[in-house]
Amino acid sequence: MAGHSKFAKLLTNVPTLWRAFGHRGPAGSDENHLRAASAWLLAAQQAGGGGGYAHSYHLLHGWQPAYPETTGYIVPTLLRLYRRNGDGALKESVVAALCWLATMQHPDGGFCDLQGRLQVFDTGQILLGFNDVVEHMPELTNRNAQERAARWLVSVQEKDGSFAAFAYNGAPHAYYARVGAALAQAGRILGDDGLRQAGMRNLRWTVAQQQPNGFFRHLSFEEGTPPYLHTMIYVIEGLINGADETGEDSFRAAALTFAAKLRECSTGRDRVLRSQYREDYSVANGEKCLVGLAQWAGVCFRLARETADESWRREGAQTLGFLKSQQILCADRRLHGGLFGSAPPWGRYMRLAIPNWGIKFFVDALLESASAD
Repeated sequence: MAGHSKFAKLLTNVPTLWRAFGHRGPAGSDENHLRAASAWLLAAQQAGGGGGYAHSYHLLHGWQPAYPETTGYIVPTLLRLYRRNGDGALKESVVAALCWLATMQHPDGGFCDLQGRLQVFDTGQILLGFNDVVEHMPELTNRNAQERAARWLVSVQEKDGSFAAFAYNGAPHAYYARVGAALAQAGRILGDDGLRQAGMRNLRWTVAQQQPNGFFRHLSFEEGTPPYLHTMIYVIEGLINGADETGEDSFRAAALTFAAKLRECSTGRDRVLRSQYREDYSVANGEKCLVGLAQWAGVCFRLARETADESWRREGAQTLGFLKSQQILCADRRLHGGLFGSAPPWGRYMRLAIPNWGIKFFVDALLESASAD
């Protein structure tokens, strides 16, 4: 019966499927792609209701509930875009998101996932948003929510710097480096060295997970399965952010080692990085994780700017060109500006869905591209 139900939904959604699959094409100007992506995020916020951005749009199940974690880290992206183009709708969107997040914060300072479970990673990503607002547009919020989130994270941190309690599947993950970087940043902004040191402990634990070939242990959502590109790039982002915050050269060196290995895979064998890799860099899933590719393009442009190595800019440009060709451009507001989680859209990662975080990272990559030129 379940199969018949899915088939019936497919039949009733044929026009939507046609628009989703048929309205992709050659890459256009960065500005056109930025406008479409930001329009999708605003549509997702309207669909989420209350100020949070809908988790995703699914071709069979429609809009999904507003997602605190990604709402938190969409905020810095839209603020950066607002500072670039002055579009008041983006600022209004950020204010609405911050007001909604204030209602979602647990009394102890943490944030929950969509199942109502307190989560370290979700809280850390929301902290990134609070950090950015307090630092760049403090009139939009106050430090109370930022400080409470940061202190809750420290209260549940393991002695070795990792996070296991309130972590996904109750196990430590290397991609929580983004949480460590968020804590180090909060410590600087709040003038609290204890928070900064907590972030450093997590980042040092992350570096200790790097193997001789550059790959990291504990990169997957579930131990024993090949990680998606999404979490692989998370660890690079976290370590680079941590290095920028703390000046710790080992963080940047670890990130560069891993990134260079992935660039070798892309330029020498895969052309465009694939969805999942084993620890020896062999391909475990030949599909493409578009979310991870958007993150990867942004990292490459950032490294091009920071290292003056032109090969990073070329890698970023090639990846961004592929992503542009995958963006949906049509009159349907549920789809326009969206990127599926996977290519093909029925791939394993976020099958048949447009996740809001993929659009966020796509916007980041477009903005980093302009900065790297």
